[in-house]
Parts: sequence; C-alpha cells; structure tokens
Amino acid sequence: MKENANTIPTVAPSPLTTKALSELTFRAVVSGLFVGCLIGASNVCIGLKIGWTFGASITAAVVSFALFKGLSGMLRRPYDAKENLITATAGSASGTMASAGGFVACIPALELYRRQTMGPGNELTYEQCVLWAISVAFLGVFFAVPLRKQMVVREKLRYPTGTAAVETIKAMYASGIEAVKKARVLIYGAIGAAVIKLLFSFKPMGVGRYENLSFDDFGLPALGVLGITFAALRMGIGMSPMMLGAGILVGPKVGWSLFGGSILAWGIIAPILFHNGIVPFTTDAAAYTNAFRWVLWPGVACMVAAGFTSLGLQYKVIGHTFSSFKKLIRERGRGQPEVDADDAPDPFPMKWWAVGMICATVLTTVFAHTFFGIEIWMGILAVVLSFFIASIAVRATGETDINPVGAMGKITQLIYGGLAPGQIGTNLMTAGITAAGASQSGDLMHDLKAGYVLKVSIRKQVIAQLCGVVIGVFAAAAVFRLLTAAYEIPGDDFPGPAVIAWHAMAELLAKGVKSLPSGAVTAAAVGAIVGIAIPLLGRIKKIGKWLPSPIALGIAFMVHPYSAMSMWLGAFVTYLYNRKHADRVERFGASLASGLIAGEGLMMVVVAILLILGVSWV
Repeated sequence: MKENANTIPTVAPSPLTTKALSELTFRAVVSGLFVGCLIGASNVCIGLKIGWTFGASITAAVVSFALFKGLSGMLRRPYDAKENLITATAGSASGTMASAGGFVACIPALELYRRQTMGPGNELTYEQCVLWAISVAFLGVFFAVPLRKQMVVREKLRYPTGTAAVETIKAMYASGIEAVKKARVLIYGAIGAAVIKLLFSFKPMGVGRYENLSFDDFGLPALGVLGITFAALRMGIGMSPMMLGAGILVGPKVGWSLFGGSILAWGIIAPILFHNGIVPFTTDAAAYTNAFRWVLWPGVACMVAAGFTSLGLQYKVIGHTFSSFKKLIRERGRGQPEVDADDAPDPFPMKWWAVGMICATVLTTVFAHTFFGIEIWMGILAVVLSFFIASIAVRATGETDINPVGAMGKITQLIYGGLAPGQIGTNLMTAGITAAGASQSGDLMHDLKAGYVLKVSIRKQVIAQLCGVVIGVFAAAAVFRLLTAAYEIPGDDFPGPAVIAWHAMAELLAKGVKSLPSGAVTAAAVGAIVGIAIPLLGRIKKIGKWLPSPIALGIAFMVHPYSAMSMWLGAFVTYLYNRKHADRVERFGASLASGLIAGEGLMMVVVAILLILGVSWV
C-alpha cells in the first residue's frame, strides 16, 4: 500500500526505544552543520554568479544517512529518522545563510555603492558581517514560530520542499542502499568538479582558455553581427561544472528562458546599440562592459515587475495570511489556544519566543544604526514591516514552493524610497532585513512541515535551526570576505545579478529616471510590460507552458552569456537524457547537480585563498 504524507516511516527496532531518546543529538546537529556549511559556502559562490541559491536540507539528510549507515557497526544506537530530520534542519539553516545573511544581494550592493561614492576601503568587517547576519536571520526564525500552527497544522499547506525532504527520509529508511548511491554520486560529482576547476585555474597548463568557449576558440574570431563580434560580447558556452549543475536543477523551461534572453540581450540588442551609436564602441575588450550598463535596465525591470505581478496574483494568499492573524489574536485573547491532537510534540515555549523576538529586534535595530546609520525608529519599523511581509512569503512558499524574497525586498525598498529619499544605504539594508526574514522563515517552515509529519519535537527543531544560523554564518561570511578580497564583485568572475538589481533599484529611487542612460527608460518600460504580461498570460493553461520564465529572462540580461548558455546546456542535456532514462534523472539528478555546485564552489574558495596569498600559478 502506498504511504501517505502523514505516515511515519518504519525504522528497524532498537534495544533503546526512540521515545526514551532525544533526536537533538550532538551527531545529528554536527553532521547537519558540516554539510550545511559546505553548501552555504558554495551558495555564496553560485549566488554571486547567477543570483540564485539552493537548499541544503535534502542533501544534508542523504549525506548524513549514508555516513551513519556506513558507521552503523560502530554506533551504540541507530541513527533514526527523527535524528535525520534534525540533521536536515541544521543543514538547511546553515546552508541558507548565504541568502539570509545578505551575502549575495544587499551587502555587496551596499559595498558597491560605497566604492562608487567613498572609494575602496569602506567594506564591512568580517565581524560586522557575522553580527548583522545572525541578528536578521534570528528574526526570520522567530517570525516563523507563531505562524507554524495555522499554516502547517490547521491549513496543512503542502510546503513542497519540506514534503520532499520527509518523503526522501522515509524512502531512505525503507531502502538505505538508494541513499548510499545518491551520496556517492554527489561526492564523485563534487570531486570531479573541484578537479576541473583546479585545472582551469592552473595557469602553466593553459587549460583555462577553454573554460569559456566562444567562436574565436574555433577559428571564427570575426563572426558577429552589425560589425560587433560575438567574442567581444562574450557569447559562447561556459564549461563551468557549477553552471552545468545549476542547469540540471532549474530545468528546461528556465534553461530555454536563459538561452532566449541571452540571445535577445547580447546577440540582438547589444549590437543594435553599438550600430546606432546609443552606446559608444571603444574596444573589443570594453564592449561587453559598455553595453552592460544599458542592457541591465530592461532585465531589472522585467524581474521586478514579474515579482510584483506574481505577488499580486496571489491576493488570496495575502487575504488568508491576515485572516490567520485575526484567528491567532482571538485565540490568544481567550487565553485558551485550540489544541490540535495530531500536532507534533514539545511546542516551542512562548516565553522563549518572546525573549528571542525582543533580543533579535534590539540587535537588528542597534546594528542597523551602528553599521549603516539607520535611525532607530526606521529600524524598528523595518522589523515590523518584515514580519507582515515574511508572513506573506511563508504562505506563498507553502502553496507554491516559491519564496518571493526578491519581491519582498523590493516592497521595502519602495517604502523606504519615500521615507528616506536619497539614502541608498538605508534603502538597501532595510530591504535586507525583509529579505532575511522571508528567507529564513520560509526555510524553517519547510523543516517544521517535515517535523509535523514525523512528529519531531518542535522545540528541538527550532534549536537546531538557531544552531545552524549561528554556525552557518561564520562559514558564509568567511567565504564572502575571501571572494571580495580576491575578485571584483560585481565583475567578470562574479557578475552578481541580484547585487546589480538591488543596487539599481536603490539608485533609481534615489536619483530618479534621469540617471538612466539614453533610451534606457523606454527599454525598462518595455521590460516591465513583459514582466507583467508573462505572469498574467501564464494563468491561461493552453499557453502558459510555452511562455518563458520572466525571472530567468531578466537574469540573462545581467549575467555573461557564457553562464546563461552553460546553464541552458545543463538543462538541455538533462532533458534529452530524461527522455530515455527518466528514473535515473529523478533518482540521481539532484545529487549530481549538488555535487557539481559544491565541488566547484569550494575549489573557488581555495583559489581565492591562493590569490590572496599571491601564488603565481593561479
């Protein structure tokens, strides 16, 4: 008989009953933190490359299961399903610190603004990055706690990633051999990706020239359009394992959207700009950079408009969110909250929640004032706004598995564009509070959904999440500071599309449309129309499946064609392979992709360290 979502997996009997044992064990938390920190480090890298990050919960669950299964003969007690979920919770919390801590969007956007206005040397210190990221991520954790019962227990929202995690855990304990195979694929993929990246970085071998393949690598240096060569516009296919792995994960629709957007931006629009003198052509080496300052605007407009439109179409989600608030307030007012018989045990104490919420709010507002000069009242208002906005995001991710972090941040940017006009730093970092709250609360809610199914202690899951935040931020902040010390961000190696989008939005609100290049206002308007039209038309079933992803379309305007085409290649090859071997793709595709991303991401950190040390062969 097929198991339903609320069936607890059968685990081999043990001389020690699971009721007498705590799932919050040292081994469960440490293994989750280890995998989560590795994923978090690679998420900083890939987030600064493509603007997306990926979850760590399932990867942490699979790797830890395979590890402890191999050590089963040495363990005093079996590593059970509840422990595995604690591992996944700690791993997902530490893995998501790349985005929740602001290391792929608001912080590098702030530092870009500071470089432009105050010159180099005004970056945040490592300690400031850590303190800020912990405070805003803690807000996200405590935002989720009071929303859990209504959204997970009463309404039973699906939370697809959390449901997938719990189904993966149940499958592993039904057939452990499969999990070991997935872990091997992940590890082999990571090793292969790391070796390839090392070879590309080893200058004496000269292999690095093949990392990005363009027409000049095939003896066609003059091939182009309207007198501009494709090589000058960096059109080609990257051989980055990380980008190929990302393509496997995003799927064919996003892959083709990136492909089409890249052709449109760099194969059509950019040559027209040069040909008509809208953007001056100087040299082949400067062609991409010169065109980029214009091309980014329709891409940003498309992304922002699509985010707001998709959010607006979820008006029922917003209505349900505020209805949930009213019900929660009524229950608290009666002093006798409704008891749910099928809920998970050991709720998180509300006194702990109140103390944690107050401490996180105080820390956030104090650090916002100390580090960024944000007025205390503005910081408190940002926290209050972030709670309501994060509540909408938590419901959206529960129903659709899409956490609209970008759109949530843009709402705060618009509000503070009016409250603090011209203050770009305030605009960016108050939006960072909102994005962190939405990111971390959505991440925890997936784990709490899985915990509800397996009946894992709520209190212990929240503690595991807090541990993941504290430990994960040290790894994410360290990688971020290493990369910024070795590379220019945004730059050739790390285009930072999310960084550019956030910075562009803040700059536009501060300086107005007059600050845009000639003709960019019209292009941005067209991009916004496209961003609005695609989600609206996507509601029509017959044509929705043929429409591109507006977010991917916009990102293609802000990343190198090499990266966009590389992700398309990964998605396309996976699609072709899936036609004959769908079972293999379903079983091992995500593991291979995770390995490729983690392997190259970690090797990029190693290369950054070597660059800082002045090693000559990289």
